[in-house]
Amino acid sequence: MRNSKNYFTTGEFAKICGVKKQTLFHYDDIGIFKPAITDEHGYRYYSYTQIETFSVLMALRDLRVPLKDIKEHMEHRSPQALIDLLEARRSEIDQMISQLQWSKKFIDTKIELTKEGLHAPIGVIVTETLPDEYHITTSYMGPDDEKAIAEAVSDHLNFRQELGVPSCYAIGGIIPVDSVTENGYKYSRFYSVVDKEDLEASGYTDAVFDGGGQYLCIYDDHGYRNVRDNCRKLLQHAADNDMHLASDFYEEVILDDLSVGGYYDYLVKLSVRIGKP
Repeated sequence: MRNSKNYFTTGEFAKICGVKKQTLFHYDDIGIFKPAITDEHGYRYYSYTQIETFSVLMALRDLRVPLKDIKEHMEHRSPQALIDLLEARRSEIDQMISQLQWSKKFIDTKIELTKEGLHAPIGVIVTETLPDEYHITTSYMGPDDEKAIAEAVSDHLNFRQELGVPSCYAIGGIIPVDSVTENGYKYSRFYSVVDKEDLEASGYTDAVFDGGGQYLCIYDDHGYRNVRDNCRKLLQHAADNDMHLASDFYEEVILDDLSVGGYYDYLVKLSVRIGKP
């Protein structure tokens, strides 16, 4: 054997490279990175020229390239093969970044909504200035039946997913003001609040722009049980104060199963735009 003094033992090489000896053993066993010399007793020795090679392999590992892909690349390495490998990984990383950005957006929105719910004046009619929003909507002409409504909400979700437009908000309901009676109310549409950037990226052009403005609002922590009564309260408040209202109520969930006891304890917000006479 060549002079072992010119080579590193497995322990020495592992220490230089900042890995465990078992990592080198494993990489040798699967054929990704072999020692320069293995003597008659099975001892492994590594050359100083292998340090740079190993650092490149670790860079690929840190990029989360699977070991089998690293092995295949090393067996058929070339400049073009490296470009192909890195471009494929770059595409995967771009997708991961996009997903992480959306996850952060979802977290930020959920925190904001939960804080709103935490400080909401339950059962009190308030005036709020709400921001501009973009809505994806689907029409509903079905019966006032919980099963039919649940199916319509599911259809809305499927439609939005087919468009490829994510939403950080729960699906809301739109209730025409003139549908509210002593006996109940009817939905005309279901909607999802979506970001302008996500909308533009999807190419969908039929979203509804809601210009925001002044709204009458009421929060209720009994799920959907008091929606009719709260609609009527808002209508009565508007009549008592000579207010002109727009044609629709917006029903949205502020606190859901993630923060309250269940469906019947949801915090539901009803809002209706205050219009000009």
